Amino acid sequence: MSVPSWDLIITLFFIVTIAYGFILQRDKTVVTLISIYVALIIVQTLSGPIQEFFAGEKTVFGQLFIKSSASPFTISVLLFAAVIAIVTAKSGLSSKGESSISPIEIFGYSFLNAALIISSIFYFMPEVTRVHYADISKLANFIINYHTWWIVLPLVLLIVTGWKKGD
Repeated sequence: MSVPSWDLIITLFFIVTIAYGFILQRDKTVVTLISIYVALIIVQTLSGPIQEFFAGEKTVFGQLFIKSSASPFTISVLLFAAVIAIVTAKSGLSSKGESSISPIEIFGYSFLNAALIISSIFYFMPEVTRVHYADISKLANFIINYHTWWIVLPLVLLIVTGWKKGD
């Protein structure tokens, strides 16, 4: 039995994320986008101290610590996913009314959400691992090489679609 390629896995992630965006429509798709940005900030700020806690180097309340061999990548990805899930589900962020946007806009938000999530996960990896994935997968290489664009383009889309609607 053959193992699926990373290009296939990445493509499936994009398809599922885009389908999810169409199910949720604009409000939750934009909330998910905001959640991704919040998660990036939280991971940047807290992954180091959390890694120290799980390595047994830092205690909570001077007494509690956990000694584990969790990698910085694992901690970053789990924290990233948890923050996205919590903020998306429990933030209470939504628009004040029914907003209708075109399927093209929903596709754009969903596609950029998927790209930003995958790009961020690749950047949580050690550089050697990231380079390895870039070498074995054309899609991973594309996503990794345009990391800065995946961070900026969702904001551009928010501004353009908000400007168009007069929001």
